[in-house]
Amino acid sequence: MPAIRTATDCTLPPARVLRAAYDFGPDRTRVWPAVRAEHLTVHELSATTADATEGTPAGIGINWERCHYDWSQPGQVTATVTSSNVYAHPGSSWQLTATPTKLGSRVEMTWQRTFRRNPRGLFFGTLFRIAGRPIFGHYARQVIANLEALEGVGRSGRAGMSASSAVVQRSQ
Repeated sequence: MPAIRTATDCTLPPARVLRAAYDFGPDRTRVWPAVRAEHLTVHELSATTADATEGTPAGIGINWERCHYDWSQPGQVTATVTSSNVYAHPGSSWQLTATPTKLGSRVEMTWQRTFRRNPRGLFFGTLFRIAGRPIFGHYARQVIANLEALEGVGRSGRAGMSASSAVVQRSQ
């Protein structure tokens, strides 16, 4: 199963980074650039889980996924795909972990994806394998920059957001 892992540093504490992954309020679209308010539906929300559908315009049409979010384990949030027009399920998930550092957090994001055997899934599966590492590496850094901007954290004089600080890996 193809997976892409990114790691970057952040000036915010781990709890704030993790909360951004399960905050389905109005700031979600400000932090997560792929999420559009008009394509976000929260079906169920509890103290440690959520069932949500999120989508984004992608070429012709919308790529969407319905996920079971779980943040019951300390230091991580996992979103497991339960339905999608692009991703196969079971087999697709996304995970964010945040661990404390002297300056804030070390943030890791992992996308595990299997793709549906339809034209949309085949196209985006090929794109994921060919260009996924730089795309998701940029996306992860953008999420962190958006979150820090939302929290009013300045970028000057701080370590962590330069391209050299991000580590992106792909596994098969």
